[in-house]
Amino acid sequence: MIRLILCRLTAMLCTLACVAGTASAGTLQGTATYRERMMLPPDAAFEAQLQDISRADAPAAVLGRARIDPAGQPPFRFGIVYDDAAVKPGSRYAVRATVTHRGRLLFTTDRIYPVLDGRTAPLELLLVSARREPSAASRGGDLGTLPASFEGDLPGANSSIRWHLDLYREGHFQLRTTYLDKPAPNQFDDIGRWSRDGSGRIVLRGGREAPVFLLPADGGAALRKLDLQGTPIESALNDILTRQPAFTPIEPRLFLTGMFTTLADAATIVLCADRRSVPVAMEADYKALEAAYLQARSRPGKHLLVSVEGLLASRPSMEESQPPRTTLVVERLVGVWPGQRCAAKSATNPPAPKG
Repeated sequence: MIRLILCRLTAMLCTLACVAGTASAGTLQGTATYRERMMLPPDAAFEAQLQDISRADAPAAVLGRARIDPAGQPPFRFGIVYDDAAVKPGSRYAVRATVTHRGRLLFTTDRIYPVLDGRTAPLELLLVSARREPSAASRGGDLGTLPASFEGDLPGANSSIRWHLDLYREGHFQLRTTYLDKPAPNQFDDIGRWSRDGSGRIVLRGGREAPVFLLPADGGAALRKLDLQGTPIESALNDILTRQPAFTPIEPRLFLTGMFTTLADAATIVLCADRRSVPVAMEADYKALEAAYLQARSRPGKHLLVSVEGLLASRPSMEESQPPRTTLVVERLVGVWPGQRCAAKSATNPPAPKG
């Protein structure tokens, strides 16, 4: 009798434990498919992940996943079990899905699919081929309001790299990459021009040897970094730069060349990297620049190519009614190059001095 009572008590406790363990569990149901007319290999695998994408300064945290192995053929119907207690008000969540074959990425989602935000529409994911150019249907909407700042921690070869990108409606950009696992100097700035290509991608052309490709997603709420050929990166690691709540431009510090002039106590420079005309602050090493320019110019007001190490910082406008302007602060004069002009491509190294 005692043994029977103990067995029944044990069974009751197990039942209560199972109920307690599942009471806080949620399930996210959805389907995924692709448009290509392609049969998957019999041993291909499908996986969908529920990710917390709230933090731009950290890789997306995975709250749950559903795996179908073998995947079969589309559409893929899945259910992601997750812990309700891990879902916090005010955070952003999304589902990302992939199809792989023996470790090789075949299909992936190429935009953000928001979830757990009160939406009641069925979750339907569209996968795109990882081996093709992004189509017009997968561009993810426009860029939204500009100027805007985007941030995200992306994987590097030996370090996590924090990207901060400022995009301006006039077509120029500022980029800062910080290698988080390396000692200083671990921060590098770049400026240049950006454009949209025929596939809807953003192309950054600055001082780097190769252009940087990005794909707008979620109506401009994020940018997805692509590989050097402009196609999705075959990795489950984070590749998203998230739009920041406010425009927070950096103040780039870098080597610069540009067409400089000074006249009537007003100095300006047209930067070779992005063709912007900005005022030059009369501080730091400005006096050395002015003296070298005055000695080399052939007539007042003539533009000469100069090379400097400098900071592009916000300074009050010369006109009191105007907002602060981006201004070049010359930290070190490198040289003045009479007879030279900006190259067709952004100049990244000073020309050799004549004679």
